[in-house]
Amino acid sequence: MTAPTGGFSEIAFSEPTREMHGFHSQVMQRRCFIGFSSISFFIVGAGIVMPAWVAFDVGGSNLVGLVLLASSLAGFALAPLSGHLVDRHNHLRVTASGQLVRALGLLMLAPVQVLPDALSRPILLLSTVLGAFGYALLAGAMSGILQSLIPETERMRFNLRLSFFNQAGMALGTGAAGYGIAHVGSATTAALFAFVAISVLPLLRNLTAYPTRTHAAKRLNLFSASREAINYLVNEPQTLSASVSVGLVFAVIQITNLLLPGFVSHSLGGGSRLFGTLEMTAAIAGMAALAAAGIPAVARRMARMTTPLVAAAAGSLLVLSFATDPLVAIVLYGAAGMLWNLSRAAANGHLLTVVDSALIGRVQAFTSLLTGAVGALIFLLPTLLPNTTEAQLYMACGVMILVATALLALWTRRGRPART
Repeated sequence: MTAPTGGFSEIAFSEPTREMHGFHSQVMQRRCFIGFSSISFFIVGAGIVMPAWVAFDVGGSNLVGLVLLASSLAGFALAPLSGHLVDRHNHLRVTASGQLVRALGLLMLAPVQVLPDALSRPILLLSTVLGAFGYALLAGAMSGILQSLIPETERMRFNLRLSFFNQAGMALGTGAAGYGIAHVGSATTAALFAFVAISVLPLLRNLTAYPTRTHAAKRLNLFSASREAINYLVNEPQTLSASVSVGLVFAVIQITNLLLPGFVSHSLGGGSRLFGTLEMTAAIAGMAALAAAGIPAVARRMARMTTPLVAAAAGSLLVLSFATDPLVAIVLYGAAGMLWNLSRAAANGHLLTVVDSALIGRVQAFTSLLTGAVGALIFLLPTLLPNTTEAQLYMACGVMILVATALLALWTRRGRPART
């Protein structure tokens, strides 16, 4: 007699096995996503150090300023195009394309120092533009992938965890770039980082199972798609508030980075050692805060605290402006580093939770435009207000961002009843 097929025993064991296989597949996809993202931020860290060092070696501080300006302007000008491409095409393909564009930008740095000025400077600027465009493509496309991989209720916790690994990757990238330049030269280092950027592309193959759908943006041109995104933001107070919150957090970070050297010198009476200690303290405290925030119970509370965290980050500027003792400043700056990292991760996580996945690229582009516009204004502050001290600028900016956060919260709360 042959054993019966099918029946209760097959059903009882096949269904749990199928569910277990699906669970392991989800875990693998999430790990691959975190791995690819953290290595991408490793390349971001290299992109902070490499162009600036090469530019300084070729043309001094003036060329460094020109390179930074070109990066900022490229990010601002190309944001609408990158957002439209993200929403129009498959996110995995756009992610791979963005990574390849960044790799090409890094590779173009390799011959800059041995070329004549007539070629080296244009190539350096083009490399910077490619880096900015590649990053814009990656940011939008990977946000779309994250939305598809992670259920809405889990996105805040996942983004907090992801932010920790991204921060670690960026820190390692900056250190590795500096070490590489010192020991093997900038040309070899640029080529190595370009190779690393390309070598992690196979990780994307493990994400091919994530659900995709045809986006409505395929039927629209660039201007129509941008107009659709603007109408969406105007009619969705929660999404607009989340996008502006991301811009406000970046404004706090930009203000701090701009004014800190002068604040250390004029208000604290310190030098480069104190400056480095402050930055190191903020980085370590920020990563510790992100690690703690990844705990599920903490992450659930963070999901309801985005606005208070943004306000606290702005308030840290106000408190820091009163510091005159180096030890007090180190403690305050460490606390501020925790708030900056938590508020940035929470704001990004909230944005990924409330925005329609069909418009994620264009909403991210709007956030980039807002961040670029605010950054341009911030970078002009020392020029526009030459007789104002760094402490006074910290205080004024902290108050303005606090007021903006409060007004944004009131406007969002007022707009909620309309969404039924």
